[in-house]
Amino acid sequence: MRTILFSSLVAGLLASITGWAVTLHPPSATSEQSAQRHPIQLKDATAILGRWTLVEVAPRATGPRIPENRTWEFKPDGSLITSGYNRHFKREDRQEFHYQVKDGMIVTDLPGRPDKQLIYQVYDLKNGDLILQGGVEGFYFFKRK
Repeated sequence: MRTILFSSLVAGLLASITGWAVTLHPPSATSEQSAQRHPIQLKDATAILGRWTLVEVAPRATGPRIPENRTWEFKPDGSLITSGYNRHFKREDRQEFHYQVKDGMIVTDLPGRPDKQLIYQVYDLKNGDLILQGGVEGFYFFKRK
C-alpha cells in the first residue's frame, strides 16, 4: 500500500513539475476485443491510403488511453502527413514523413534522423478502424475520415 501511495505521489509530482500531465481515459468497450486480435501483414499500402483521425494512443491495447485529435494521411507517393494539435509540443503542427510497407509493416523515417526509423504493425483494420502497434506511443487508435 505504501509503495502504491508513494508511486502515485512521485508520478503526480513529476507530472506537475514537467508539465507533461495528460488526462487518461478508460479503454473503450472494444478494447477487450482489441486484446484478442492478431497483427495483420500488409501486402502493400492500399488498405491504409487516405486520411485517418488519430483518436487515442496508449502504451497497451487495453488500459487507459490518452486522447488525441490529429490527422494522419497516407499518400500513394509514400508520404505520410500528420497534422493537428501536438500535445508534446503544445501547439498545432504539420509534419511530413516518408513511409513504406516493408515485411508487412509500416516503416517511416524520422526527418533529420536518417539513421532512425519508426515501425508500426497493423494490429487491426476493419470497419473504418485502424489500430497500429509500435512507434513511440505503443498503440495508435484511428478512425477513417
